[in-house]
Parts: sequence; structure tokens; C-alpha cells
Amino acid sequence: MNRDIRFLIVAFDGLRPDMVDADLMPNLSTFRRQGANCTDNRAVFPTETRVNQSSLVTGCHPARHGMVANKFMEPASGGAGSFLNTADFDALRTADKALGGILTAPSLGEILHNAGLELSVVGCGTPGGNRILHHRAESIGNLNLSLHGLDKSTTPGAGKGVIDALGPIPEAELPNKARIDWVVDAYMDVVVPQRDPAVAILWFSDPDTPFHYRGIESAEAADAIRHADAAFGRLLAWRAASDRGDSLQMIALSDHGHVATHGAAAALPEQFSDAGFPMDEIILISGTFGSVYVRDREEQLRLVSWLQGQPWCGPIFARDKGGLPPGALSLAAANCDHPRSGDIVFVLARDAAAAHGGLLGRCLHDNTEIPVGCGLHGGLSPYEVSCVLAFSGSLFTPQSVVSVPTGIIDVMPTILHGLGIDGPDMDGRVLHEAMGAAAPVSKRRREKAKTASGYRQSLDYDAVGTSRYLVQGQRHGGPDLP
Repeated sequence: MNRDIRFLIVAFDGLRPDMVDADLMPNLSTFRRQGANCTDNRAVFPTETRVNQSSLVTGCHPARHGMVANKFMEPASGGAGSFLNTADFDALRTADKALGGILTAPSLGEILHNAGLELSVVGCGTPGGNRILHHRAESIGNLNLSLHGLDKSTTPGAGKGVIDALGPIPEAELPNKARIDWVVDAYMDVVVPQRDPAVAILWFSDPDTPFHYRGIESAEAADAIRHADAAFGRLLAWRAASDRGDSLQMIALSDHGHVATHGAAAALPEQFSDAGFPMDEIILISGTFGSVYVRDREEQLRLVSWLQGQPWCGPIFARDKGGLPPGALSLAAANCDHPRSGDIVFVLARDAAAAHGGLLGRCLHDNTEIPVGCGLHGGLSPYEVSCVLAFSGSLFTPQSVVSVPTGIIDVMPTILHGLGIDGPDMDGRVLHEAMGAAAPVSKRRREKAKTASGYRQSLDYDAVGTSRYLVQGQRHGGPDLP
């Protein structure tokens, strides 16, 4: 075991790789150029934050770790209809304790603890997301502090020590500049001197929140990106001035991309009801993708057939309940075949148009909270699947480009390898090519499905050894977005 090595993960929630340039993000641009830059990095599906946070700390797809969406059915939540919103800290804590752990795969904090090491988490994303990053922190005496407050932190006692040392948590704002600065200060001034964790995760809520509520090409989004980059630059300067030098391995990443919403919310529950489906018997959770829980195979077949005829519907995945519905792809194809997943998972239609004349990508949706034209994610367009990943430190080859497909599932295996810890079986792989080894072979694959009535879809993915990285899912021949 290498006890001299430390890792720092800095997450820019929702950052698209095509936004990282010398104007908006000079520090991250330089970091990628001078370090090992993964230029074809992928999120897991659904491309939502808590799903990908879970993949970050387990090295697994949702089919293993069980965080199948930001919202899903889980009886242990204790809520009405067993519906669990994973952003809700209290509901997530209830389910977590009832289940003895919300994740169904071993997580980074647990594995480090068993090796006598610590994971520390400080973040200003959702309270539920922060908990997911280290849901075992309280029971094993680590730090997991959410800037939403001690009552929304997994370790209120340890979190209070940080606040006492650093000063009160600033109020949230948009962009969330003061809180992001506080996260950075907490790490440099308190977490490292007092705890010196083997791995730390700093989660920046920007640019995701400005993307959602102001738009991916708004002035507020650009301001948020510049400030998050400046905060990252302070961390780089701190490392350079410290006695850690290259022994501190830094990882910059994002968890998904964004596209622009197109048109008003689709009002899917009303459409399902108007089509004659009994909404008191099926359960629909909708957003920019949907999950449907059904009673039996016959109902599943009727719903899939109806969805295939809707102009707003894109790719459709289904649970095998004695055979897949015609034209559907399996949940396993999208790496989300878990008991918590819907019996039907569908993605609303996308295209590659530039909604505001610049960045490509639009989506239909059923989210009334997001203003029309602002950012959203969760689907299978390449603009949502593609995300940032770069490494810097003594373990990694400087000024190198990793062009073979990689994913957020690879971060944990690579960290454990760097620390000399044998990890569990994971879907991700150690990125030896970021450490000077020859690049492995990648093979592009496509799964297809169609019906006699003309519905056609496909799912593209890359295989590197046993690891699978989704490229995009798409419906073919459907109508243009209205």
C-alpha cells in the first residue's frame, strides 16, 4: 500500500467538455494539456447526477450499484407510494438506514476504511448527492459535509469542526461563488491539516445549477464556469506551493453534460391517462426520461406499443418479463438492469440542433421546474453522455492524451490501483494508459430493435476489455422536434 500518495477529486457538476477552453476555463485547460487528458470520457445512463456520483464511488454501472435514477421506487424510503427522491437528504437517510446501505455495491469510503485510510467529502451540490458520495461516513468516523447545513450533512459532528475552524457557511447564490470558494478553503485550510485524507472529493454545484435555471449559453452560466475554474486554479496554486508536489494526484471531472430543453413540459401523466392507462395501477416517474412500473407483462406490452407511436418518444428499454416487447432494447443493454429500475425506461426525443446558435443538442422533457430553453440532462445524446476527465500527479503521464474510451466508472479502480489497494469486482478498469502504458483496444458495438409498424432504435457503445461505455441511443426515422 502506498501511504504517501493522496488523491483530490474536483467535480464540476454538469460541465460539457466542449466548454473547456482557454477563455472560459484557463486553469482547467492548462491542467488537461499538462496532465493526462481523457478526451473521450463517458457518463453512465441515466445521465443524472446521483446516478453518476454512485458510479464514481463504486466503479459500477447502475445495474450493480442500484442508484438507477435521481428518482425511483424504493419501499425502504417510507414515502408515499415508496417513491424516493434521492436529492432529499432525510428520505435518503431513512432508506439508507433501513437497507443497511443505499448502494448495492461496495463504495470507495468503505474500501478505504478497511485499508485504514479515509475519504473526506465537502460539497455544495444537493444534500442527497453529497450523502451518496460517502454514505458510510458517520459510522466509520470520516467527514462528509454538505454546505446545505449540518442537518443535511452525513457527519454533523465532524462538519461542525470544519465550520468552527473556517467560519459560517455562506448563503447559496446563483452562480454559487461564495459556497464554491468555501469548499476550496475548507479543503486547504481545515481538511488537509486536520484529517489528511487519502482521498477527498470536492463537489462544485456549478455550472449545473445556472445551466438549469438560466441556460447553458447564458451570461450567468459563463460567469459560473469562470469562477469555478478560478477556484480550481487556487487548488492548483496551493498544491504547487505545498510540500506535497506531485504526490497529490488531482482528478478533474464532470458527471454528465447538458442539452437545451425544447418546448413546454410534455405533461406525460395526463397523456398516459388520456390514452386509457390506469394511473392508479401503474407508476410513472417522468422528466427528460421516464420510468414506468407495471403490474404484468401484458400491461408492459401495451405501454411499449403505445410509446412507440408517440412522436415525443425516443429509445425504449424494458425488463425481460418472459421476453422483451417487440422493438424494445433490454435494460441490460443500457447497463441499468437492477430490481429498482422501471419495467420500462424511455428517453424523450432529442436532436442535434443548436438551440441558441452555439452549442448543439436539444431535448423534449416533462420537467415543469426548468424554464423553456434552459439546460437539462438524463438522456442518451452524446452531448449528455460526454463529460470531463483528466489526471495530474506523479502517477500519471504528463502532457498525454488518452483517446481510447473511458468513463466515470474508471475513476475508483484507478484510485485504488494508485493506492495499492485490491478492490472488489467493478465494471470500470484501471486506466493504465494514463500512466504510460499502451492504449488498449476499443471496439464499437451497436444493438438494434425494430417493429413491423416502423419503430426503429439503436444503442451504440464501446467495449474496452469487459468495460462498456455508452456512446448514444437514438430513435431512427421519428418525426423532427416540433
